Amino acid sequence: MAVQARFLGRANIWLLGLFLSEIHMTIVIDNQKLQELCEEIDKGGRFALDMEFIPERTYLPELCLVQVATDYGAYIIDPLALKDLEPLWQRVANPNILVVLHAADQDLDLVFRYSSLLPQNIMDTQVAAGFAGFGFPIGYAKLLQVLKGISISKTESFTDWLIRPLTEEQIDYALDDVRHLLPLYDKLTEKLNANKRFDWAAEECELYCDPSFYEKDRSRQYLRIKGASGLPRRGQAILKALSNWRDEVAKTHNRPPRSILSDAVLMEVARRPPRRPEELGRIRSVRPDQIRTYGALVVNAVQEAINLPDSELPVLGHGQIPSKEDLIQGDVLFLVLKTLCYEQNLAAEIVATRDELQHLLRVFREGTLDSHELPVMTGWRKEVAGDVLLAILMGKEVAIKLGKAGQPIKLNLI
Repeated sequence: MAVQARFLGRANIWLLGLFLSEIHMTIVIDNQKLQELCEEIDKGGRFALDMEFIPERTYLPELCLVQVATDYGAYIIDPLALKDLEPLWQRVANPNILVVLHAADQDLDLVFRYSSLLPQNIMDTQVAAGFAGFGFPIGYAKLLQVLKGISISKTESFTDWLIRPLTEEQIDYALDDVRHLLPLYDKLTEKLNANKRFDWAAEECELYCDPSFYEKDRSRQYLRIKGASGLPRRGQAILKALSNWRDEVAKTHNRPPRSILSDAVLMEVARRPPRRPEELGRIRSVRPDQIRTYGALVVNAVQEAINLPDSELPVLGHGQIPSKEDLIQGDVLFLVLKTLCYEQNLAAEIVATRDELQHLLRVFREGTLDSHELPVMTGWRKEVAGDVLLAILMGKEVAIKLGKAGQPIKLNLI
């Protein structure tokens, strides 16, 4: 509770700040203005953060704008004009300064990539909303409308943020994405305190302060390709080799991986491995220049995967398609989870996903539950649902009764 205690009684300050933001808005393009903004952040002890970036053109997203709101004003920082944002990143990494974001993962990942500093003292209003009974994930505009009665425009969602000068509409849109975040945090804090769940939300947001969150595991990224889990083990080995090769090429040339070769092409190569580069020409979406540039490299990656001994082939594990029985039982567990969370006005998706419940079901059947640290079986999640789910897996019967409005389902363990 130490974080929120510093900000009690700030409603009047925020109202003044909201008024001032209309006349105190600055586009920060030099070091002096950035330093003044950082001093304002230090004075308030907290700030809201949002970013506009373009992910389609480069390996890492291109940072186009950084928006900041304090208790005194709202600002746009132009990273095209001001390259060194280290003073701001240091505030994101300062454990004594609260940083409020909505759907924080991509923004904080960019902060880490650009600065190598580990974010600290983060509150994600999307996460907080899940604990406050507003569903998860919920969009910023919808949450703002529901909780504060404020409507914001989304007309600039697909604008090119790299073009200068910024239009008035772009500036208004960018500021709207950040200037309401602090009062939104204050309102959510009130509701979380009423439900005694502020500590739960704070604990969940500690994920953003863990170095492992920013250590991307590329070893299983090939399984994100549609159809990957349906390949045989040798096919998965080829797809994995191709995915790793593509990622390295994309990183080297600062290009999106799919601009090298599409997912569909990688899947087709994994299904029908070519022996010579020219055989790639049978795939209709492969261009002649791609064959000239990458053909030999693709064949080499394929051959290395073909030469792997069976013992080194990918183990299907989580990629294995669940049986009908698993799917039905997983659905039952998810229904129980949804019912438990409904009774507690909590978003089920923030407790466990369907895939996580399938994992729970699988390791329970294998008798390896004790050797797996499943989130749903630890901490507050275990208290909310994990114990009940485990009791059902161990054979406890459950009775579900359909009710009326206000309590549509009643669940009892027998």
